[in-house]
Amino acid sequence: MPPGRSRARNVVALVACATVAGGCVALTAPAIAHADPTSCAATFNLLIPGTWETSETADPHQPVGILKPVADAITTAHGDRAEVYTLPYMARAFDNGHTYADSKVDALTKSKAVLTEVASKCANTKFTITGYSQGADAAGDLASQIGNDHGPVPADRVLAVGLLADPGAGTKGAATVGPRTSGHGIADPRPQGMGTLSGRVASICDPSDLYCSIRKGDNPLLGSLGSILSKTPSTNGNTSNVDGNAQLATALSSDFSGADLPALGRGVTALSQQLSQPNVDVNGVAATASSLASTLAPLADLIDSGAARAATAQLAATPVGSPEHSASQVLSKAGASDLSAALTTVTAIADTAGKLAESGASTVAGASGDAAQLSAAATTLGGQVAPLTSVPADALASSATVLSVLKPATVVSQVLNVATGVTALDVPGILHNLTVLPQKVAALDAHGAHQVAGELNNQFAPLVKMAAAVDLRWVSQILSVIPDPTGYTQIAALVASILGGVDVIRLATLVGQIQEIAWTAVEKLLPPPGKAPDPLGAGAAMVGLLPVGLDLASVAVTMLSGKASKTPPELLGTASNTAATSISTQTENVDLPALTGSLTTMAQSQGAEDLTALVGEGLKAASFFTSGAHTNYSALVVDNAGRNAITWLSDWLNLQIERSV
Repeated sequence: MPPGRSRARNVVALVACATVAGGCVALTAPAIAHADPTSCAATFNLLIPGTWETSETADPHQPVGILKPVADAITTAHGDRAEVYTLPYMARAFDNGHTYADSKVDALTKSKAVLTEVASKCANTKFTITGYSQGADAAGDLASQIGNDHGPVPADRVLAVGLLADPGAGTKGAATVGPRTSGHGIADPRPQGMGTLSGRVASICDPSDLYCSIRKGDNPLLGSLGSILSKTPSTNGNTSNVDGNAQLATALSSDFSGADLPALGRGVTALSQQLSQPNVDVNGVAATASSLASTLAPLADLIDSGAARAATAQLAATPVGSPEHSASQVLSKAGASDLSAALTTVTAIADTAGKLAESGASTVAGASGDAAQLSAAATTLGGQVAPLTSVPADALASSATVLSVLKPATVVSQVLNVATGVTALDVPGILHNLTVLPQKVAALDAHGAHQVAGELNNQFAPLVKMAAAVDLRWVSQILSVIPDPTGYTQIAALVASILGGVDVIRLATLVGQIQEIAWTAVEKLLPPPGKAPDPLGAGAAMVGLLPVGLDLASVAVTMLSGKASKTPPELLGTASNTAATSISTQTENVDLPALTGSLTTMAQSQGAEDLTALVGEGLKAASFFTSGAHTNYSALVVDNAGRNAITWLSDWLNLQIERSV
């Protein structure tokens, strides 16, 4: 809620200064020298919303998102003397064919343009800049540029900069307000600092918000991944001369902006109807087919990626009727459809109809060979997408927001699961027991087989859990392009690459069967009191172990002699995106036993323990850029007066504005 004007001004000034960690934020500003045109406000207050809070077409005079109360407070306090401008920009993250970095560049470009325009038109207008989340990322970069004399306006015209949940938190010259954090922003502090704006920049971060407070030294994997995803622009289709980071960022982008999932079934029906007319409108056919292609393309790409395979089960476990559950329905039915072939079919229809139109034929006879060919293709298309079009339209509609950010969300979850799962494995013990168990079976050693199988069951538990929850080959490729000076991610990538080629579930099942059979034999040899031993029965039971033991040996040999290899690039994104990998030529053929020493060392490191704890705390965000702490700033108390982050920011900005007029 906007702060009331009745708040004592001296209390505001006192608390504003007293609660800023690392120094008091400046509360004065140069006076206006002369009057501007009547259309100019005394202050221009730029607010930059966070991810998904606005769009390019939003009304800049309608405040939105978490910063709306701040905008309302400024307007209530100062009326027409303070113009409030909420920046319309892309505000996306991997869900419109562009990366987070693309979106932030859009915010910066548009912020500079509007500040330049106002500054040139209104020579005496002063400025405040406020941003939240991705908006704070842009606002902080803008402030750093202004403070270092590279911005669109002089530093002496900027009254205050407020940063809420800043991914660049920790930048020199930005005063921390409220609770201190133990880490920095996930996008890293700005190396140039705030320059001459130091003392006029206030930064607020919830210590539990990983977006603005993460200890990358303790969590190198998540920290490195965060740096890649927050800073890397998309390749925009140009895959030449780009590094692995750009390939990864682009591969994680899904462009559903041109998709109309609820209209898919209607579109397929409409296409068939258009082609059944006596005179076929080829322009209309081309338009309908092109629209269908725009809907099918991102969904086909998603199905072909590791994200869809990895996320379906988790989404299916969500409440029925939720967007996440609807997304699981769509993915399941899309997987049962032949979307790749459907995309080829509908693209061919669009191309054929387009060429007919280009030749000057706006219509063709329904009985002609061209129309018959198009009609047959439309019938084929209907069969290819039939499972998907059976999904109710409301489920298709609600799933779109989940599907559009599924790739980055799944990557974070899967990468962390694999990294922690790898360190939980007793790989040396597994390799030893997989070698010994078939020997015990061949020797008909019931006691030994039962004991070793029991050990393997325990050792396999984290591996089975990991294999059931993640796509090991896909995650191996993701891990391999993440730079990590500790070497932790490379070990995880190599192990995941090897395990990706092993039928882990089958191995565990066979071990369980051996344990049960061996226990039956042991019971016959060592029966309860009052019963005589049955060595013949025990022998018969042990004979049953032989085929299972042979089966185990045939499956285990893959793991025992496993070699790490570069994963096919299509498992990272699409086949056209040839991802770079940092697995060197020397290590790409390393065998699993050779890795066990390094893996054991890594598993005992503090970094691995911290990473395990991080996952244990439940980092299960809807997307990489959101979490509960990241949206709870109206409840974060930041000063001794009990004000929350939003109220403090509103009061402080109002005080700067009031002091300037």
